[in-house]
Amino acid sequence: MKNNQFKNYLLLTMLAFCALLPVKSQSLHAILFADTQDSKVGKCDLQDFNNIAVEVSTIASATNMQLKRYYYKDNQCSSRNLSYVLSNLKTEKDDVIIFYYSGHGTRSQGDVSEFPQMCLGSHDQSAFYPLEKVLRQLLDQPARLKIVLGDCCNSYGYGVSPKNYQTSSKTVLSKNPVSVYCNLFKNNQGFVISSGSQKGEMSAALTSLDGRPLGGAFTLSLLCTLQQFASNGMSATWEEVMSNTRKSTFECRKHTPVYAIDIKETPTNNASTTYQEPQNTAQDDGSDEVEKITILAAIGNENLPIETRVKVREKALKVLFNSPGTKVEVVASNGSTIVATETASDFVLRLCTTHNLINLVEVDKSEDSSGRYTYLKVHEIYKK
Repeated sequence: MKNNQFKNYLLLTMLAFCALLPVKSQSLHAILFADTQDSKVGKCDLQDFNNIAVEVSTIASATNMQLKRYYYKDNQCSSRNLSYVLSNLKTEKDDVIIFYYSGHGTRSQGDVSEFPQMCLGSHDQSAFYPLEKVLRQLLDQPARLKIVLGDCCNSYGYGVSPKNYQTSSKTVLSKNPVSVYCNLFKNNQGFVISSGSQKGEMSAALTSLDGRPLGGAFTLSLLCTLQQFASNGMSATWEEVMSNTRKSTFECRKHTPVYAIDIKETPTNNASTTYQEPQNTAQDDGSDEVEKITILAAIGNENLPIETRVKVREKALKVLFNSPGTKVEVVASNGSTIVATETASDFVLRLCTTHNLINLVEVDKSEDSSGRYTYLKVHEIYKK
């Protein structure tokens, strides 16, 4: 990065920190793996990945937790990367962990677990990773709540050996969804583990009438259940969420999710259901570097005066985008339906004057050799 660009980046980074302070003490660690390159299920898995990425950003924004992202798709979806993430994960006692996998799954006749082995983009059964093993590893973390989800088949595979499971449009957040998300993710401790089908079953995907992949039946049922409770302001327990998800999945594709729950309510001195206005929530992959999407979210943050946001507009365009005409697509909460298409120049100008924006979700992107956007797809989260 050239010297002037570096100075501008430092300025924008300081802007992001100013807009996003105070930093939240609680973190939401989102670990997402999706086998998006598979010739049979890759398109569906990509849709699942986008759907879940938007949802975890919504949860983080609603609960005022700092989002730390560990996202692996395409050729990054591998057993090696999963082992690395789980071995190097660092959490605090009030944190929440969400693990999600979309891709092929299987099991051995000798497996004792109710849950499948994840193939993680590999055809070598020695590289398959048990979903329950993820939970066992996460239970060693001090984090308060662990959610482990796998949208994959649980059918028996030839030659698969048993594995060892033991280890050491815009989203608008109003009072109702904030309270529901806080109740589920901030006021509970323990774990939830679930996969899309029970022993011997295959998991199915849903498509639109024109053949467009919508995502896994289990993933869509889970998201619809969460969003239904949230939009209606209905008090929900994790048992109710998973029970409704199982029923909805079976109704649309005739396979039955299996789950286990060990949850207890967090003492009121550690968490509260009292409604608070959501704040702009930083996204982080665990490193110290401020991401470009975080800087853009800061430009749209009303904690800073419009005059300040407008002044850094040109610097943001030069540092973050390949050109002012770079294509920016704004998508709905499903991560794929395009609701607006803008140039980078128009997009950043709109951010400078927007109201009630609390977060941006980077759904897709392409970059040049200098790390600047040549294409950007985002979802926007606002407070009501």
